[in-house]
Amino acid sequence: MGRKPLIAREDAVAAALEIIDTDGPGALSLERVAGRLGVKAPSLYNHFSDKAEILAEVARAVLLEVPVVPDPAATDDWKSWLVEASTAVRHTLLTHQRAAPIVVEYFPRGMLERLYAEYCRILGEHGVPPRFQMFILEAVHRMTIGSAVCVATGRPEMATPSNPAAFDTDVVDALHTGDWSGDRFFTGMLHAFLDGIEVQIGRESMAGQALPQH
Repeated sequence: MGRKPLIAREDAVAAALEIIDTDGPGALSLERVAGRLGVKAPSLYNHFSDKAEILAEVARAVLLEVPVVPDPAATDDWKSWLVEASTAVRHTLLTHQRAAPIVVEYFPRGMLERLYAEYCRILGEHGVPPRFQMFILEAVHRMTIGSAVCVATGRPEMATPSNPAAFDTDVVDALHTGDWSGDRFFTGMLHAFLDGIEVQIGRESMAGQALPQH
């Protein structure tokens, strides 16, 4: 009798991601994953308890592809660093557009919390007050995920009014003349948000300095 083929957990995850990239999440089944690996579907239960566990590992595998952006130096602009790091996440998600909704649903909580802890440390080193740190990271995270999912589901970068007459002419002209590429729209959105946060931090800092000494 021939020896039964051995499969590795990471091979099954890679096969599942390939199926999703090619045919979408709806095409994923234990049978298709097993078929790609040359085994029977029950063999996968030696590695995964169910399909949901495979999807969770697919989400983790996609996120592990995100390139590491080096920590900013003490003199660097923390906002530009955070935009660069977020852009790296977005580009990776768009490499696996059909898997993007899975990453959203099965985002590894432990991985996200470790990332948040590390990024809070960096923001703190650059003078961002603790009460702003998690707000900044969660907001940027949601904008990053939301931007990727919009592209993955076919939403245009900038919506074009179906009834232009209802808008000011200058608004409509700006839509046609603006360079609303995906990257520019995304980074512009993040910079606008972070610039506003930086102004607010500065105002609170000045207000604190103005308090009378006791």
